[in-house]
Amino acid sequence: MQSSLSGSSLPNVPRVGRLRFKVRQLSGKIRRFFRASIYTAGNEELLSRRRGECTRCGACCKILIRCPFLVERPENAPGEIYSCSIYGRHFNQCRLFPIVPRDLLEIEEECGYTFVDPNHPLS
Repeated sequence: MQSSLSGSSLPNVPRVGRLRFKVRQLSGKIRRFFRASIYTAGNEELLSRRRGECTRCGACCKILIRCPFLVERPENAPGEIYSCSIYGRHFNQCRLFPIVPRDLLEIEEECGYTFVDPNHPLS
């Protein structure tokens, strides 16, 4: 499930809503850092529930602050507009995004990833 609430792109969202969205993004960044770097147990199981593929929309690279390694070429076709200047050497938290469904609530665009319901067995 994805939220369309985005603090910066919706002018009618109250200031408190924008602040909550930014706090959600900050707590997610911290959680993903620990999950990717320190508490790695269970990451494979979490990722096994992820379906889909990256659409290269750049939304995950713009959570809270824009990543300095994000390269934008608006003249390119959709799916080729954004790229990572350090791809292949990028950070673990970047490789894992999204690792849990709530990560999708922190981005402002539609993501190519979805998740299998944890209450249903994997096939």
